[in-house]
Amino acid sequence: MAKYTIGTVIYENRIRKKITQEELSYGICTPATLSKIENGMQMPRRKIFEALMQRLGLQTQYYFLPLSSEDMERSNLEYQITRKLSLREYDFADLLDRYKSCGPKMDHMEKQFYTYASALLLLGSRSQMERGTELLLSAILYTIPEFSVQNVKKCALLTFLEITIINNIAINYRKLGHMEEAKKMLLYLKEYLESKDIDLEEKAKIYPMILFNLSNWFGREGRNELVYELCNMGIDFCIKHGKLTMFPMLIFNKAYSLAKMNRLDEAIPYFRQACTIFEALKDNERANLCRKEIQESFLNACPDTIYIPRY
Repeated sequence: MAKYTIGTVIYENRIRKKITQEELSYGICTPATLSKIENGMQMPRRKIFEALMQRLGLQTQYYFLPLSSEDMERSNLEYQITRKLSLREYDFADLLDRYKSCGPKMDHMEKQFYTYASALLLLGSRSQMERGTELLLSAILYTIPEFSVQNVKKCALLTFLEITIINNIAINYRKLGHMEEAKKMLLYLKEYLESKDIDLEEKAKIYPMILFNLSNWFGREGRNELVYELCNMGIDFCIKHGKLTMFPMLIFNKAYSLAKMNRLDEAIPYFRQACTIFEALKDNERANLCRKEIQESFLNACPDTIYIPRY
């Protein structure tokens, strides 16, 4: 029975996908270090291992990597911080301090995560938007030193953290008024996630969000047919893969695009679906927004009527 080392797994998948050592290791480690890892002469550090595997579209949990107690603590802290970020909870300053101070000095991959998380701490406050954006740009440069918002396509292979950082840069750029740069970055990430070999669990965390953000941005430009298309793509993905976090928002945007295209008979059922889901989630603000859109759609469809249906 064949036994596979971490180096063998990386090597065989890299060769199968026709990726050079320079392409895979770019910004993560030197090609010489990658060669030693592939030949079993060197064991990668945790973050380097994760980054190499992610760029190959592979999961990491099936492979044993010996960790020190300090590495394990830093890994657990990273998980806790990431979990809070996914819940939009920004009370993790103490966790971040522990992440920096525990164990040996942070390598450049760990510094990237620390800088990224520090940026999102600032982004909890709108007054710190520009400084938070600067930190995000600093974070991406750790592994993509040639990164440019004007030419994001220089990024040939991306880790999940790199994708997440670029997504946040795009969102902040939009908030700071740089819409064209923001759209270019998200459209590139959309194309990347659709064309590259990405671990499905990682893709499912961000792909529907990217489609939702793009649908919002293009909706503000009145490009309702494109919004409708983007929402359908997101809804189909959510259903197929059972990832429903963005599902009701995509349904709402689909309904809104239909209403803007004067396809009110089609729009109203989708508004109702979104409203039902938001009510189940106890998201009263969005549920009320759905009710408002339903009422306005009925008024637009029947401007002479006195009756406004309640939902």
